[in-house]
Amino acid sequence: MSPKIVRRRQPYSKIKVYLYQNNISQVEVGAVIGKTSSAINQKLNGTGGDFSLSEARILCEKFGIPKEFFFELDVPFKEQNELDGE
Repeated sequence: MSPKIVRRRQPYSKIKVYLYQNNISQVEVGAVIGKTSSAINQKLNGTGGDFSLSEARILCEKFGIPKEFFFELDVPFKEQNELDGE
């Protein structure tokens, strides 16, 4: 029986695909922002910490990752109601 994966948030699926399509390894990503490949893997899969704004900025500049890939564009229904003042 495999252990249950505990995610803190949704994985960065678009970034994972981008890295794969552009032949960029997690080791390369980690080297640019001073993290281990294990830490990068956890960030990408939603099981570790999130990318900081400065890390995202560096990765966008270095690898051309679209900045939108770092930000969730879909706002859950509950939060939409809170934003609308309901």
